[in-house]
Amino acid sequence: MGIIKRMPQALADQIAAGEVVERPASVVKELVENAIDAGADTIAVEIQQGGQKLIQITDNGTGMAADDLELAFARHASSKIHSSDELFSIATLGFRGEALPSIASVARVKASSSPDGKEAGEIIIEGGSLKGIKPAPPRKGTIVQVRNLFYNTPARRKFLKRPATESQHIVETIRKFALCYPRVAFTLASDSKEVFRLAPTDLQTRIGEVFGRHYANALKDVTLDKPPYRINGFTGSLSLVRGRPKEQYIFLNGRTVQDRLLNSAVYGAYRSLISRGEYPFFVLHISMPLDEVDVNVHPAKSEVRFKDEWRVFHVLKTAVTEAIKDIPGMMPDFGSPGQWQGSAGAAAPPSGIPGDIMHGAPLFDSATPTRATPDNDDSAPHDGKSAADRFSAGGPAPTRPDTPFNPESIWQVHNKYILSQVASGLVMIDQHVAHERVLFEDALRALNDNPLPSQTLLFPQVVEFAPDEFSHLLNLLPYLERLGFRIREFGKNTVVVEGMPMDVTWGREREIITDILDRVEQRRRGAEVFDQMAASFACKAAVKAGDALTSEEMRTLVDRLFATENPYYCPHGRPTIVHLSMEEMDRRFERI
Repeated sequence: MGIIKRMPQALADQIAAGEVVERPASVVKELVENAIDAGADTIAVEIQQGGQKLIQITDNGTGMAADDLELAFARHASSKIHSSDELFSIATLGFRGEALPSIASVARVKASSSPDGKEAGEIIIEGGSLKGIKPAPPRKGTIVQVRNLFYNTPARRKFLKRPATESQHIVETIRKFALCYPRVAFTLASDSKEVFRLAPTDLQTRIGEVFGRHYANALKDVTLDKPPYRINGFTGSLSLVRGRPKEQYIFLNGRTVQDRLLNSAVYGAYRSLISRGEYPFFVLHISMPLDEVDVNVHPAKSEVRFKDEWRVFHVLKTAVTEAIKDIPGMMPDFGSPGQWQGSAGAAAPPSGIPGDIMHGAPLFDSATPTRATPDNDDSAPHDGKSAADRFSAGGPAPTRPDTPFNPESIWQVHNKYILSQVASGLVMIDQHVAHERVLFEDALRALNDNPLPSQTLLFPQVVEFAPDEFSHLLNLLPYLERLGFRIREFGKNTVVVEGMPMDVTWGREREIITDILDRVEQRRRGAEVFDQMAASFACKAAVKAGDALTSEEMRTLVDRLFATENPYYCPHGRPTIVHLSMEEMDRRFERI
């Protein structure tokens, strides 16, 4: 008897707060949602020390009177839902009546509000305890100050990340609201430094303001009206493909949602255009009947449950597929078998090899080494080993051709592979993978002790980044300089690139720097940081499939490849060389 006891109300409130308030960004999310539900079209956010010292949200919404202000901080009190029937048609972002009391139970909170700009009330709560209510200077709308988050729950506070990391989470939270509500003005200041100042505008312009002007110029409009569903928004061209799943945004009835099925619908539309481990950019709004989706699934309200999820999947995939159908490579080539396709980017068949053979059955059987799964494929096991380590554990090295390439017998096939005769038969090299191996080893040496030379740009390039990316970039500048980049700050969230590595084609500086940021953002300590940077640099800087090479360029690439420590595999484990021996060719033609 007596072992079951009722919890103190303060303790119960702190436990409940753990479901809603995970970190400072959670506080920002809940308070901005309240401002939007109140009809605000101007919202200002100010934070200090990543939100741990101060979070202040100011809006011009409908506000509330002093008595409502006190009730707003009572648990399960809400102006948004009043009956169980309304649970099946929730039209507001908030509805549980838990956010304000949860925040107030783990912080020092001061809030003032006025519905008409004539009379205002102010309430002060510390750790869930009411400290006072008094009149405040009149101002239409609401101001909420949250100070010293988790001051009374030190066990929670110690699990917070560095202020810079927490600030990045808040930036991402405001970015989502800005993309979801482009007609609302948002400002964000961190430690008295302005991060965002966004005026009301259309979605395409807002995307450019949030991510950079080059994004606004590389968008594909997505529009599909298929009652009862409507899809609208933008998806990016291939120039916006990234190496991390970060810039993918789906909004459902004005709410940010995280749903793997919806993301996979968009990825499926891009399947023929991008490689595994690459992620397209998209900002998509889905409108559908409220009674066909349940948003009351998780305290964070970011997960939803659909009545007919596969129908939503099909509609979304159809909308994106239609939007990107004119991107090169999306439509299949219906040329007849045996007919040489003289399209742009395709080289003529090597002398003496008929076109029908070039389009006929595969030259190599299933015993030929297949392409290894790249390290950035989420479905592949990550054992932390380098390509050389994995190869030495997997079997003997492939036999190196007996003689070097014959300079007079070298061709480029489909602007993708280098083909040459050697004494023992034929060798075919993937030009991108080969150049990637060369640049990877060069970059590793540069990061360790031998910086790469830089070429000065005749016209320096100004590159703009998102705020969180810009702060990360500043930390990586010393390493980028070792790779041959010469970069300096040039205004708000902007740098100017004055020099490039010798092996990098002009105009690809943004693509390469952005991919390095993507790969290193989830880095671990030690030498793996350099491996990630070198691999990312090599992959993006290397020649691509489709790049035409001269005979001299092909010979130089081959010479550099065989001068590397491991010429047979790229940093991701893909083979660079396929060797077809004379014995195999004789067997194919039934000579033996």
